Amino acid sequence: MQVEKRTFRRIAADHSIRIIEADGSNFAAVAVDVSLTGMQILCDGPTMSRITPHGSQTNAGHGVRIHVRVTLTDFSDGKERLGLYGRVVGVRKHGEDGYRLGIQFTDFEPGTYNVLESYIDSHL
Repeated sequence: MQVEKRTFRRIAADHSIRIIEADGSNFAAVAVDVSLTGMQILCDGPTMSRITPHGSQTNAGHGVRIHVRVTLTDFSDGKERLGLYGRVVGVRKHGEDGYRLGIQFTDFEPGTYNVLESYIDSHL
């Protein structure tokens, strides 16, 4: 039996997200779960390759940074936007051409942490 290492509970999610690159360009993925300290993203192979040059071998030691924006359509007035910064701590193959990326948050855009905390509390 595997021991749970997480300090904060995560909730299932199904939110379209935008991954923002340093030059301002962005591309889509899906958040499949979220906690106060991280999230899991589902994306296809080409998207995973844009995020990290290390592919499915990516781990926390690679230092791959990521900036994510999420619009919470099922919360508050449906216009709550989260701006999250993090690092990719793992990549797992999921299905034929899917990948799940584990993201550990390192920083938040102003106001995001409080909105995220309220969102998670409302879904527990």
